[in-house]
Amino acid sequence: MEEKLNYKTLYPKIDVYPDAIPNIQEFIETIKESEKNSNGRYYLRKWDQWSIFGTYTQQKHEAHEPREYGEMYDREKKLSDTVYEVYNKALKDYIVRNQVTLPEGTQLMTSSFSKYKKDLDVLENNLAMQYHTDFKIFEKELPGQKFFMTCTIYLNDDYEGGDIEFFIDNQFISHKPKAGDILIFPSTPPYYHGVKTIKSGEKFFIRNFLTYPYEGSQNWLLGQKIYGPREWLAMEEERIAKEMPYAMLYFENGKQISYEEKIKKSENYQS
Repeated sequence: MEEKLNYKTLYPKIDVYPDAIPNIQEFIETIKESEKNSNGRYYLRKWDQWSIFGTYTQQKHEAHEPREYGEMYDREKKLSDTVYEVYNKALKDYIVRNQVTLPEGTQLMTSSFSKYKKDLDVLENNLAMQYHTDFKIFEKELPGQKFFMTCTIYLNDDYEGGDIEFFIDNQFISHKPKAGDILIFPSTPPYYHGVKTIKSGEKFFIRNFLTYPYEGSQNWLLGQKIYGPREWLAMEEERIAKEMPYAMLYFENGKQISYEEKIKKSENYQS
């Protein structure tokens, strides 16, 4: 008989699977030890910068990546293996219950074991990450792997702030993750979400996505043919840099405002 999973629906197609990871305390101790002392010697790579948001690591895949074996290697590997096991169980349940049709070639990416930077609040709006969709709207016509489903595991909850907050259908839906939660939702619009600033403590979590291959739109491929791969890539990089901020949502006192208004208010605040 197939195991029945507990879940809570925050909003249609936004589901939380509580207590999804057994022995969560063992795993948070492993990831904290890895972040502080492993330095990439074992199963996981060296922790690296994750944009402006914090740091992250992933499992090693390449044969040439050096490995030291022993207790810490076994602990990191056990954590990684357990993560994929619980991800696959939760995703299978989610897909069936929500009657999701997967695009051809959909696959689960490599997990990113991540840590948010404390006190990150670039726009002075108590958000470490602005409201966005994980599917990159400004890159929708480009070939490559496209985000389809977002799935996040939370390893601890002994920190202040750090709530994930959705903005859908003109309403805010907040969730303070508990240690061991898996949160699953579509990566595409209208599932805009942001993350509150971490005020104290350390927030460790695991990011992953279901993705699918995309060959590129006819218009994009035509542009590449007309301008040539190198010039077209440079043109696209310039366009993406301009459009990227406009793919996010900004608010002031609960009211949506434009990117220009948000930047102006932030500049005035800082001055």
